[in-house]
Amino acid sequence: MMLTLGADIYTTSKLLGHANIQTTQIYAEIIDSKKREAVNLVSGIFTHQGERRAE
Repeated sequence: MMLTLGADIYTTSKLLGHANIQTTQIYAEIIDSKKREAVNLVSGIFTHQGERRAE
């Protein structure tokens, strides 16, 4: 959650007690993936609304 709020990865890593920053990077990659999925969902909603209006 800290990463989604804009906390830097180093601080987040230390706060979570990760000995290796690569562990935290795994979570950062998952968060980025989830953000992309959410954007694609929103984009899809607007695309489909535009198609309905055109009909």
